[in-house]
Amino acid sequence: MTGTQLGELENPAGSGGRCSQAQAGKKIVVLLATDSLGKGDEKLGQHIVVNFIMKMKEMKDDLWRLILLNGAVKHTAAGSEGLPYLQDLARDGLGILVCGPCLKAFDLYEKNQVGEVTNMLDIITSMQLADKVISLT
Repeated sequence: MTGTQLGELENPAGSGGRCSQAQAGKKIVVLLATDSLGKGDEKLGQHIVVNFIMKMKEMKDDLWRLILLNGAVKHTAAGSEGLPYLQDLARDGLGILVCGPCLKAFDLYEKNQVGEVTNMLDIITSMQLADKVISLT
């Protein structure tokens, strides 16, 4: 997926069809791959991402994992506006996977404050195991 979009991918190895949100054991993964959403005003786009992270708690138990890639890893560093909300989600038991090579690319590896620093194999495995992947890029 390219550009700024919200997409859903169904797990082909899953139940074979769309599942209702209420189905027990549903695993939803949110893939966040940017530190700013939308085009136009960069500051507004950054605020939108932070607001999105803050509101993710409303998904409650339906949310299984959050994957942070590319610019989204900036929100895991000390001083980031999104960091307190990510820490709250982690304290509530949400699995947060943070792309290690992405942290290195932004020189943030040592500044990471939340989540499990991981690699693409773990990220792909999480996506395969998920019933639904919501992608924000």
